[in-house]
Amino acid sequence: MPRGRHRNPEPLHRLLTPTTVAGVSVAGAAAAWLLAEPLPLRILVALTAAAGVAGAFVMRSWDRAAGRRVAELARERVKDEWKTEERVAELESDLEEARVLRARLDTKLRAKRVELAALRGEHAALLRRYATAETERASALERRRLLAIEAAAAPSGSGSGSGPRELAPVTEERTSAGAPTAVGYARANVAMAALVRKAEVTHSRPAAAAVPARRPAATMAPYSPPRRTASRVEGGFDFFGTKNAEQARAVIEAVQNEDLADVVGAEVLAVHKAESAQGGPAEPEFKPATPEQRAVGQVIDLTAHDETEPIDVVRLRTAIS
Repeated sequence: MPRGRHRNPEPLHRLLTPTTVAGVSVAGAAAAWLLAEPLPLRILVALTAAAGVAGAFVMRSWDRAAGRRVAELARERVKDEWKTEERVAELESDLEEARVLRARLDTKLRAKRVELAALRGEHAALLRRYATAETERASALERRRLLAIEAAAAPSGSGSGSGPRELAPVTEERTSAGAPTAVGYARANVAMAALVRKAEVTHSRPAAAAVPARRPAATMAPYSPPRRTASRVEGGFDFFGTKNAEQARAVIEAVQNEDLADVVGAEVLAVHKAESAQGGPAEPEFKPATPEQRAVGQVIDLTAHDETEPIDVVRLRTAIS
């Protein structure tokens, strides 16, 4: 819109019609005082009446337009009120849904918190069990290390008879736990058969003078570390030592407390000495000792053959100390 007097035409347009009607009415009244003839007066009165009618019509049209405008504004206001109420109702329903959803989420959150607390408790229990297992494993490893140290120090103190007992070596006759194997049983059976044959030969021959036993040229290696063997009756063949009840009971108790490998080794050595003393050595029943069998008193590491999981012993010992 251009600047100047046309900036605000609405107020001027509204004032133009009433001003024109009022001006025409005033001009007709003034002219009626000046004119004396009837015809001009009648024309002037007609013009004044026409101006009044035009003004009244304009005023009526303005009044109708204003009424319509007021009605439209009222309808728009009612419509806005309805829209506002609908919007408020929608917001209230959304608020209720949000509250229900919040309550549901709060319930789920509490359940998750309870589950998380239970999982934390289980995790703590598992950690405690793991710590207990590690402690027991470390204790077992420490005991095993002490046993290995005692076994290594046993040969030096075996002469006095007060040292700790050595660990049983792993041979064909014995396992790592010291239990006899099938080979040990077989050799024990062969040795007992040889002893029975020797006893029959001894009883069938006449009694001869005692001949000092000669030292054998080579002796068989024992199958186990040197240990204190059970007492046996010397001076004649008495396999179980049953000359009297007391000696039999003592021999049985000693045999029960002794390892099978020691008994078999000692009996085989006695058979070999008896054959050498008689001068007629029979066919050897056993093969000569191998270097593996001569490795007596050694501690063999069975970690590679163990089915358990590998353990870092150094780290566990450091943790214990």
